[in-house]
Amino acid sequence: MRDWKNLLKKMGFTEGEAAVYLAALEMGSASVQDIAKKAGVSRVTTYAALERLLDQGLMATSNRGKRARFHAEPPKRLVEVIGRRVALMDAGLKDVRDSLDELSLVQGGEKPVVKVFEGPEALQVLQDDILAKKPKNIDSFSNINAVRALYTPESRKDFFDKMKKIKTKSRTVGILPNDILSSSDDPTVVRLDSGKEFWGDINVYENTIAISALRGKQFSVFIESKDLADTMRIFFDAIFSKK
Repeated sequence: MRDWKNLLKKMGFTEGEAAVYLAALEMGSASVQDIAKKAGVSRVTTYAALERLLDQGLMATSNRGKRARFHAEPPKRLVEVIGRRVALMDAGLKDVRDSLDELSLVQGGEKPVVKVFEGPEALQVLQDDILAKKPKNIDSFSNINAVRALYTPESRKDFFDKMKKIKTKSRTVGILPNDILSSSDDPTVVRLDSGKEFWGDINVYENTIAISALRGKQFSVFIESKDLADTMRIFFDAIFSKK
């Protein structure tokens, strides 16, 4: 004979509900005490199971109180209840599929932190963050001429002096003045054609990507994400592997 208890459990019923329903179905009209004994579960479990089965229309009672007697509804009723459950599950599954992208946004794990700073203070925030994190390596994509148009080397002398003490290694890709990083043989520098102007600045260090606009309304966007920072480092690795 089929293992009906396990089958009902697969259909979403608890072990207590399955045991109580099957016991009541076999006994006909019976008291809570008799159903509990037949089902092999405690009275507490039996009361809880009966309440849920009553709510689902799978159990009926002749009266309430201490002398209440219960009887299970026919198996045909069980098929109807399970059919409704399956229909609801199908509808729920469709909703989940339709909203899967939205649900993915709440997935646990690393969540990137994004901060935006505007005005001249944006560069100061970047410098302070670098000095605070003391990165071993920094990768930069920059138009140094554009940076100097906004901030003179003299105004950044204190930052440069502190960076020398940290001894951070750097790799730079960009438009570079002739008075710095002038050696074309420098393995940490890729010099771009100065005729190809751009007005942005990207720095990658630790788990941070700092993106700055160097023309018009100044602003910097800080993205703290290990996955994104590692992705950008692979981009730089690809560039410098061809040197």
